[in-house]
Amino acid sequence: MSIKQGNVWRFLSSIKLAIWLISVIAALSLIGTLIPQNQEPAFYVEKYGSSGYNALLTAGLTDVYASWWFILFLTLFSLNLTACLLNRFSLKSRSLGTLICHVSILVILAGALIGMLFGQKGYMRIEKGQEASFFISQNKQVNLGFSIRLNDFLYSESLNPKEKLLVYCDKKDDCCKKAGLSQTDADRELISEISTEIGVESEISDTGYKVRVLRYLPDFTMDTSTKEATSRSAKANNPAIEVEIKGKDGAKEVFWVFARFPDVHQKKIGNFDFVYYWVGRQPDDFVSKITVTKGGEDVMSRDIRVNYPLQFAGYSFFQSGYDAEHLNWTGLRVVKDPGVGLVYSGFGLLILGLCARFYVSPFMGTSRK
Repeated sequence: MSIKQGNVWRFLSSIKLAIWLISVIAALSLIGTLIPQNQEPAFYVEKYGSSGYNALLTAGLTDVYASWWFILFLTLFSLNLTACLLNRFSLKSRSLGTLICHVSILVILAGALIGMLFGQKGYMRIEKGQEASFFISQNKQVNLGFSIRLNDFLYSESLNPKEKLLVYCDKKDDCCKKAGLSQTDADRELISEISTEIGVESEISDTGYKVRVLRYLPDFTMDTSTKEATSRSAKANNPAIEVEIKGKDGAKEVFWVFARFPDVHQKKIGNFDFVYYWVGRQPDDFVSKITVTKGGEDVMSRDIRVNYPLQFAGYSFFQSGYDAEHLNWTGLRVVKDPGVGLVYSGFGLLILGLCARFYVSPFMGTSRK
């Protein structure tokens, strides 16, 4: 009896087995998508608690794609695909495209398995002005063989168009009369909505007054020694804008408007009341300006930003996190994947196989007729 007639071979080359393995791999991949992967231990402890983190770590759910059971299912699927390929192996021109497609999937799986078995993934945190020569992977310290220094960290936010500086005035004041508002018994009327974009000068309706936002502080505080307004942190705990108002005679006055304390004013400015309608801002960009050093010498300087990683000595460093409070450190996700070349080669073969399957094979079949 040949090998292909045995029960083991029939099991390995079964289409039902392929469907079952694909379903299991898809389910495991879904788990890996729902649970954040390769984060710092503090992240999991904060989100799931200490016992939850220990359970996830024991089950391998903090790094699903490198766990032994995920690798086992991928290996079984590779054997299943190989058996199916050998069962239907043919060098006929009409089967060439299908053959190449099957081989390409095997190449992709081989690259993935090499990456899982011999690759490295982890996380590193670097303080501004400091160097780091290792990263943490599964609670273990992995040395890089070189160092990365964080020279600076740049953070910017995108302005929500709904955010406005609202200008009110008493309906009995001349400013409201000139703005075309009727006088009623109400205390005040909204006469203008001003953009809070820095440096843009805007008119307050038709009153002849102009305002300009000079700067924005997410967490306003006053330095008691210098009497200078600064931001206590990068978090929007006390958002405030510094506003300059210019009268009809050209005279200017500068004051602060607070989002959470709208009544905090030194005095009434130009017969107007100002309200800072603040809307939560979203990060626009955050950049780690780093220098790679090896053997005591600077090798290169690069900017790492989202979707623009640094690649050096086989490692890729992705911008992953940052200090939202004081912007004093950056978090980098570290990946080393020796199988990525095979994966890309497999995709190239897959495209070639599809072209052969849908363009070359039909042509060959027609020409024989």
